Amino acid sequence: MVGKGLLSPAALICAAIALPVCLFPAGSEHNLDRLILAAKKALQSGNFAQADELYSSAIPDLQVAGPTDARLATSYVELGAVRAAEGRCQQAVDLIVRGIPLLDAAPPSGVSQRSEAWEELGKAYNCQRQYSKAEQAMSRALDIQQTAAPPRPDRLVELLAGQGMVYQSENRLAQAESVFQRAQSLLDQNPQVDSLEAALLLNNHGLLLRVMGRKAEAEAAFHRGLALSETAATPDPGLEASLLDNLASLDSARKQYREAALCFASALRLLDQGTSLPPRAAAQVLHDYALCLRKLGDRNQARSLERRAMALLSSQPDGDPHLVVDVTELSHR
Repeated sequence: MVGKGLLSPAALICAAIALPVCLFPAGSEHNLDRLILAAKKALQSGNFAQADELYSSAIPDLQVAGPTDARLATSYVELGAVRAAEGRCQQAVDLIVRGIPLLDAAPPSGVSQRSEAWEELGKAYNCQRQYSKAEQAMSRALDIQQTAAPPRPDRLVELLAGQGMVYQSENRLAQAESVFQRAQSLLDQNPQVDSLEAALLLNNHGLLLRVMGRKAEAEAAFHRGLALSETAATPDPGLEASLLDNLASLDSARKQYREAALCFASALRLLDQGTSLPPRAAAQVLHDYALCLRKLGDRNQARSLERRAMALLSSQPDGDPHLVVDVTELSHR
């Protein structure tokens, strides 16, 4: 019996790219390219479940095409990114490790492609809390990106933002601060860099400042990041929700629960409007808001949010069981 609401891979292609009818037969090159394109769009929009199914459908045909097909390498890496976002950390590592040597061997593989693959491996190791391996992968990604002619400031800022978070996870706070300052210097020298990269950096730096006890500076960083994310040419509601959660958490720590509740409510509205966050990050927002509501005496809504958070966490088979907002995993641009 066909499950209610389930679509075949061919039907998923039509739905994902808004085609009223599938124009190409299964297994054709046209169909395969459309399948991969639909998977990329699903990944970029944060629809991880659909991206997972589409990439999983494409990979067997790509394996038939052979290891020299660059599409196989990128599909392994991108499916790995999806699995990391879903909390399936070991599967993510396994997929990306399969993809990287194929990407190196399959011409033409550009600097950015190889750098992004190592970055995704770093995120997958970070998901497993294998921080030394994550650091090595992020450093490799940065080294590769610096060989570009000329290097792309936006990618360098993104990679430094991720590297700083790995150092923070290792409790190497001084090194994390140094990396964030280097990234900020790049932004100052390159004002044309997309404001979302600046917002991501400010969020991650704010998290470090909070850990270091510099809460006023952390709050300023979160506010600046939020302003940039709200005015970006291509908004990222997931990043905006995380910044709101981080601001609200600072208010909660100061026992300013009503102010915190306003920020949490704004973050929750973004989630309820369909904003896609990795399940663990979404659960963090729900969990933090529930704690705030309990302080305000609203136990019914708090319990409702806690149930939603637990439902999200129960879908995470092998990730870090602790709730820590880390938006380095959001970036799939």
